[in-house]
Amino acid sequence: MSFPRGWPEDPGTLVLRNEFPAPIVIGDRTYPTVAHAYWVLAVVDEQRQAEIIGAERPHDAQKLAGDSTLRGDWPQVRVAVMTRLLRAKFQQHPEFAETLMATGATRLIYTELGSTFWGERGLEGRNWMGRLLELIRSELVAAELNVLQ
Repeated sequence: MSFPRGWPEDPGTLVLRNEFPAPIVIGDRTYPTVAHAYWVLAVVDEQRQAEIIGAERPHDAQKLAGDSTLRGDWPQVRVAVMTRLLRAKFQQHPEFAETLMATGATRLIYTELGSTFWGERGLEGRNWMGRLLELIRSELVAAELNVLQ
């Protein structure tokens, strides 16, 4: 997803996207987007990690990672990593958490042109991102209602 003139003034549910500019802090690093953080954590080489953090756009971060050696265990840990990153995003940006919770109990379909693992295209795709957003939404609502207290 690309907006050559920048993100819309009122982005609505676009704030749920991993490419949306929402800096997150994980450990001692600040990442410009969830997408940047995801690709940094996927890559082995520390110099390449720094380049990915500094990438102007999430697409550039993904391209840099694609030209790099990924962690050998990345297929096993990537869903857990993404879950942690999404939790951080919505904890650190409560206004985006409100947008996510406002989706109610709706099934979330994440449109991802480049991945049928994370997204869905037509009838194809595993929609992991949509499922994780639904999980985070449920956790946020439960916390707001003190269900687990």
